[in-house]
Amino acid sequence: MKKSMKALTVTSTFLLAASLLAACSKGEVRTQSTDSSKQPAQTAQAIEKKYKIRAMNILYGAAPPDSSTGKKAIEDRYNIEFDYIPVAAGEYNNKMGVTLASGDIPDTVLFPYLDAIYFNAIGSDQFLPLEAYLADSKNYPNLAKLPKEVMDTLKNKGHIYGIPRLRGIPGATLVMRKDWLDKLGMKVPTTYDELYEVMKAFKEKDPDGNGKDDTYGLAAGVNSGAGINGAYPFVSLMASMKAGPSVGWVEDGKGGIVPGEFAPNNKAAIGYLAKLYKEGIIAKDFAIKKDQQVEDDFLLGKAGVVANWGYTGFTPERLTKAKAANPKFEMIAIPPLKAADGSDGGYVKSSGFFGVFALNKDLLKDEGKLKKVLKILDDQMGDEGANFFKWGVDGIHYKTDNGQKAVTDLGKTEGPNKYQLTNHANEGEWILSSADTPETTKLKQNSFAVAMQGKPYTSQEVGLFSQTYADKGAELYKSTVDGVVKIIVGEKPVDYLDQMFDEWKTRGGKQVLTEMNEAWRARK
Repeated sequence: MKKSMKALTVTSTFLLAASLLAACSKGEVRTQSTDSSKQPAQTAQAIEKKYKIRAMNILYGAAPPDSSTGKKAIEDRYNIEFDYIPVAAGEYNNKMGVTLASGDIPDTVLFPYLDAIYFNAIGSDQFLPLEAYLADSKNYPNLAKLPKEVMDTLKNKGHIYGIPRLRGIPGATLVMRKDWLDKLGMKVPTTYDELYEVMKAFKEKDPDGNGKDDTYGLAAGVNSGAGINGAYPFVSLMASMKAGPSVGWVEDGKGGIVPGEFAPNNKAAIGYLAKLYKEGIIAKDFAIKKDQQVEDDFLLGKAGVVANWGYTGFTPERLTKAKAANPKFEMIAIPPLKAADGSDGGYVKSSGFFGVFALNKDLLKDEGKLKKVLKILDDQMGDEGANFFKWGVDGIHYKTDNGQKAVTDLGKTEGPNKYQLTNHANEGEWILSSADTPETTKLKQNSFAVAMQGKPYTSQEVGLFSQTYADKGAELYKSTVDGVVKIIVGEKPVDYLDQMFDEWKTRGGKQVLTEMNEAWRARK
């Protein structure tokens, strides 16, 4: 299942974690020599010229057609020849490396993560500092309204090199089978003890009514969604006590930050998971389960709880799949669970964006083309442009009946949204897609609200960079995964986390801590 957001996570992320127990990627970077504040003013004549605009974007699913009604509509809207370059997610890092090394860089390029590739790229003097343009509310009113907390995250030595693809601030939550809960006559859990009782009942009391012992409480596995170098998919994280660990780094209570798996109260989180495993509430083969298997375990009726599912995860496709297996299927996002001392828990907030579009520095050679690219990105963040990309052209990509818009078959396969770069801020109606049904609309809206209840907290590592972690992340990751698995399956006691942390530091983690904390303090 997809995450709301994938920014740099220096810690591994066990699928259970960020939500269940949240409540519940590098060399010395050189500052660009170009100062955007000193660029010449753009001319109206130049902006009206028809340009060929090349844009490289990450692709999930099937690639859109090279030629289509949606692409033609975009070209007509902006008076451009649009060379859209979609690259499959699994191939994106390799393609990025080849593209940057070749020097043949598109006008705008998506960096999905603020990782080693990104930081080395912006230090190579190939991309344009954007802060002056982003402050130009007259020409780029939507760019000028980008959230300050997001833009502060993107600052590097005083400059901003990327225009973010905005996402909602609410993060992932714990999600549960409501029909199972109702059938067993149980209430929505409010504490971790109550959650345990619910999951135990899902394991033992035949919630699907087939008379077989074939269900378990929690759908869990190893997240193959990767991250930098494929290095960060695993550990359970729990924020049950005020400021607990998150998907990434958290404050350590001593004036610094640490990876979430080594946060002060993570022993409680790992111990909780070990108990679930021992009692069969987690599948015995969880450690070899990948993303799709975990998702299917929940949707197809093997498990009653799934974690790390943001509001964007409530899609018509998933709901259709689940109801095909069981027409009575219902799910619900669970409010954050209270801490052991009775205080409010909270889910981790997202970074508010997923990836940034950087602009080729060569655009300075043609001020009209530069302004065209900025206008395109600005337009897609505004109401009018966002509506165009959401629905397309009336009579082609959607039809209106009794005041209600409905996407056509052509709109589903080749609408403008298939070629979209950035987007409107995800809030209000903009958290919904044209494909949403009344049921998925309600689920998304509920999840969006629930994720911000209690005391939501923020991962501290977004936008920070450690060269040592870029070099040694895979090794550090492997040691963490191995150790956490050993604890969960009962091969090691929970206090083994202390030994893991010591070993992590001797393998390079100590320098990682230094570099990350220096970057964190500099940003503050």
